[in-house]
Amino acid sequence: MEHIIFFYKRLIITIIFVMCCAPTVMAQEEKSTVSKIDELRSNANFTPQNPEYIDLILKLAKSQIRTNTDSTELLLKEGYQLSLDTNYKSGESTALSTYGYFYFEKGEIDKAYEYNMNALKIANTHNLSREKLRALNNMGLDYWLQGKVALALTKFLEALAVAKEAKDVDMMVSINVNIANIYSENDDYETALAFLKIARQLNIDNNNEEILAYTQINMASAYSKIGNYTEANIMVDNSIAFFKKEHLKDWMSHGYEQKGSIALIQNDYSEALKWLSLSEELCDEINFKYGYTLVYNALAKCHLGLKNIPLAEQYALKGLAIATELEIALSIKDSNLVLSKIYHEKGQNDLAYTYQTAYMDLYEKESTEKFKKGLGILRSKTEFENQKKLLIEKQQKAIAKQKNYVYIAIAAFIIASLFLILIYRNNKLQKKYTENLQEKQEILLTREIQLSESNTTKDKLFSIIAHDLKGPINSFYMLMKMTSNEAISKEDYNTLFPQALRDIQGISEMLNNLLVWARTQMEGIVLKPLNVDIHTIVRNTISVLSPLALEKEISVINTVPENTLSFSDTNHLNIIIRNLISNAIKFTNSKGEISINVTEKDNELQLEVTDNGIGMDQQTQSLLFEKKHMKSTYGTNNEKGTGLGLSICKEMVENNGGKLWVSSIKNEGTSIFFTIPLQSDKDITV
Repeated sequence: MEHIIFFYKRLIITIIFVMCCAPTVMAQEEKSTVSKIDELRSNANFTPQNPEYIDLILKLAKSQIRTNTDSTELLLKEGYQLSLDTNYKSGESTALSTYGYFYFEKGEIDKAYEYNMNALKIANTHNLSREKLRALNNMGLDYWLQGKVALALTKFLEALAVAKEAKDVDMMVSINVNIANIYSENDDYETALAFLKIARQLNIDNNNEEILAYTQINMASAYSKIGNYTEANIMVDNSIAFFKKEHLKDWMSHGYEQKGSIALIQNDYSEALKWLSLSEELCDEINFKYGYTLVYNALAKCHLGLKNIPLAEQYALKGLAIATELEIALSIKDSNLVLSKIYHEKGQNDLAYTYQTAYMDLYEKESTEKFKKGLGILRSKTEFENQKKLLIEKQQKAIAKQKNYVYIAIAAFIIASLFLILIYRNNKLQKKYTENLQEKQEILLTREIQLSESNTTKDKLFSIIAHDLKGPINSFYMLMKMTSNEAISKEDYNTLFPQALRDIQGISEMLNNLLVWARTQMEGIVLKPLNVDIHTIVRNTISVLSPLALEKEISVINTVPENTLSFSDTNHLNIIIRNLISNAIKFTNSKGEISINVTEKDNELQLEVTDNGIGMDQQTQSLLFEKKHMKSTYGTNNEKGTGLGLSICKEMVENNGGKLWVSSIKNEGTSIFFTIPLQSDKDITV
């Protein structure tokens, strides 16, 4: 795959997809590009304004950024000027993003940002998907390498949406791995694995053995971090087989080191020593300094476990020396910890204290950075969704503004006509006022009863929320407190933290539904129907919820055909379908299946969300939409909820002119059906 460079980060092997290739591949591509340029120039009808020629010289410029900066500048200048002269927008955007990459390599960060932003503006203006991807990925990588992971995640998420729309498989793999690595840096290995699994499947589907091997060794590291050593070893073995076939000794060394580290975590010191020794031999063979930082520390831990203190000390000191030389903070921290334990074993407590103090300083600094990054990641995801929402609203306002001009002219004519009619009807209206007053009195009485019921529902809802929020938040607080005070072992932490994350995830779902409910109570359900593509909404919802489904290995199948249109409110359908699929995932066991189907009946669409989960008995079904019987419910993986989601869905379906009902069999599964109107010939499709 083009545009790849591999380097190692944080004691796990991390793949970063950037705008350059491995040296051998880069040299081959450069020769091929030069050959194609010469072939074009030798043609009797050659003209430098040819877009193919412009693309080739820009490609050649990019391949020489690290080897020949003078040539790069000349080629970029030529390609950019030719693109301007011929109004070739693709070339113009590509030249600007390549300038961005060029200046980032030179350390001129502000210039790099400016060029990438200009490249992105051109791509957005002229709907150039590949060029937009290149600029967004450039910016994400620049932010990441500067340590600005929150901004990097925003760019990667935006790029991933573009890559999916453009069906650019190579970029989808690249970006999924980049996002996974951001989560790995923040120790969120479950989320990292969800994105890595997507990348792995894309590689398998496209028969890309090379990138599959690198992806799997990333997955091995993540699996070992969460304690799934069997799966970790399978991933490493698959990768090592490819590295052996391609004679990639540096990667073979890392594969062996991974095998040894997995055995080391399980205290199988003999097995660990076997693999770590093989890794060390390969490092010696190719003088692989970065590999030494990994294997020396692992060998020190191994010999410490075997009570071979002299060898443990020798390897730990060597590891610290080379980590200090390469300025790798995490390796320095690990070396200090191992040395503190070694000197404690030797009874040299002063030295042990010195190394322990150095370790704690680095540990505290790393913990603070992780906390900041974690907050940044959450903030970036929220900001990205808000930006997308604002863009949609802005587009809708622009369309509405265009319609308003027509409506004003029509309204002026109607008002003039109505003025004459109203004079005639004035006497009749006086009579109706009395009747309306009586009707409004009856409405007020009805609303008073509804308000009383609403207050009862509110009190019960707040009681549920108080109960369900208190437990998970207290548990998460105590876990964080014990972690910060180091009053919890690593094993207990690894056991408790995933459950705490699931609890917080349940709280997030609960609060989302609560906000929708509260808005409908205050403002009522505001209907803004348009011709909406149901297939697109279902596809986007599955994409958003895919990490939850992947965690439980649940298949979510969208059988809704493309261009299946309904005249409904887009926001309402998003909420309805997200709640129904989320509920299906929640109440479906591991390795289950969920399908979303549609049929046309009686001039309307009937949608069905079906799962093979735990199902419901008849009594539960009869009370499902009754707010007075609302209660908190747990899913198959202890996911929490308020019971409010289905009530909101039913109200929104009915406001869009449809109906919603449930069919379920205990321990066999559930199907939730709802109907919505067919498309309207008078509306704009979205």
